[in-house]
Amino acid sequence: MNNLVKTIGERIRYFRLYRGFTQEELAEKANVHYTYIGGIERGERNISLETLNKITEALEISPTDLFEHNYLKKETDKTVLLKLHQELLSTRSTEEIIIVHQLTQNILQLIDRK
Repeated sequence: MNNLVKTIGERIRYFRLYRGFTQEELAEKANVHYTYIGGIERGERNISLETLNKITEALEISPTDLFEHNYLKKETDKTVLLKLHQELLSTRSTEEIIIVHQLTQNILQLIDRK
């Protein structure tokens, strides 16, 4: 899929996590199937304007919020960022997660030295 579809999906995921919804909860509120929400968030599914409107209403945001370039800078809620990080790792193997953990520890040690 194209970059716009992926970007919109990523932003829908961000706002879903920010609201504390599971994919199933958002799907129920927007009256769509939860697998469709997953496909949208991964950038695998095109989304109609009608569905986009249902999702933004369920998330209690404006459709224009999905096109805001600095949405993470505006909403730097620690819990949401941790959930996003956890979601990135959820499909990875244990070995890959260990590598990411070790890299994170090394990066934090470098930051602490400053």
